[in-house]
Amino acid sequence: MAKAKPSLKLVAFDATRYLDDDEAIAEYMTAVLETDDPELLRLALSELACAKGMAQVAKDADLTVK
Repeated sequence: MAKAKPSLKLVAFDATRYLDDDEAIAEYMTAVLETDDPELLRLALSELACAKGMAQVAKDADLTVK
């Protein structure tokens, strides 16, 4: 009788786990921009906002509410 293989438990990839410093963010965004894919850019910006927090993203982009 053959032993049953244990099932693998896969976790969804989360880019925000790796966007932990400015260099990683710059490399990621450069790669995304090279694809010239607007949907991928939208996703990358969303991931960046989650990784850094929207307030920090707005501050870094010098955005202010007037």
